[in-house]
Amino acid sequence: MKVFVFGGSEAVGEHVLKALDAKGHEAVTMAEAENRAEELKMLGAVEVVISKDEGFERAITGASAVIYIAGASPGAGENQATLVDHDAVIDALEEAQQQKVERIVYLSPVRMDESQESKKTGGKHKPEEWITKSRFTYTIVRTTKTVSKPGNGSIKAGETVDADSGEVPYEDVAAVLVEALGNENTFNRAFEMTAGETAIKDALDAL
Repeated sequence: MKVFVFGGSEAVGEHVLKALDAKGHEAVTMAEAENRAEELKMLGAVEVVISKDEGFERAITGASAVIYIAGASPGAGENQATLVDHDAVIDALEEAQQQKVERIVYLSPVRMDESQESKKTGGKHKPEEWITKSRFTYTIVRTTKTVSKPGNGSIKAGETVDADSGEVPYEDVAAVLVEALGNENTFNRAFEMTAGETAIKDALDAL
C-alpha cells in the first residue's frame, strides 16, 4: 500500500517510516531539504518530496492511505493552545479527500491526560470532529506523553484508558499507527493508548 506520512520528519514519523518499510508498504513523505530527504529514505521512505519545490498535494497523489502525525508534538499537552494549526490540518485532509484517499490514521495532538477544557484550547479538537464526519475510513489515536525511549511492542489501549504510566515511547506509538492501518477493528473509531503489557496487535484486536 502506498502511504503518505504527514510528519515523517518528526520523532514518531521516523519510526513510522521504518515500520511501514518493514511491513512492505510504500512510504512517501516530505522534507525541507535534500540532505534530510536522504536521511528519511535511509529510514525506509521510498519517496521524499522537497517542500520548497512541491506541495503536499503532489506528495499525496496516488496514495491509498495517510498517516497524519504533524501537530502531535511531544510538547503538546495541557493548555498548549498554540501548537496546533487546526485549519492547516483540515486543509490537508480536505486535499487528501479530494484525491480519493480512502484511509486515514490520525495521531491526535489532544493528549488523553489533558483536562476537558485543555482538549479544546486553540481548537485542536476540531480536526477530530472533521475526520469523524468525513468519508474517510478513519482511526483516531490519542496517547499520553510520547518520549524517546526504546519501545517494547506492548501497550494498553481502549476507548478510555487510565494513564497511570504517564508516557509512551515513540516507537510503540508508531507501531500502533502502522498496525491500525489494516486492522479493521480500528476502523471508524477513536481510542486511547499508553504503555502497557499487551502486545500491540492483541491490544488493537481487543478494542
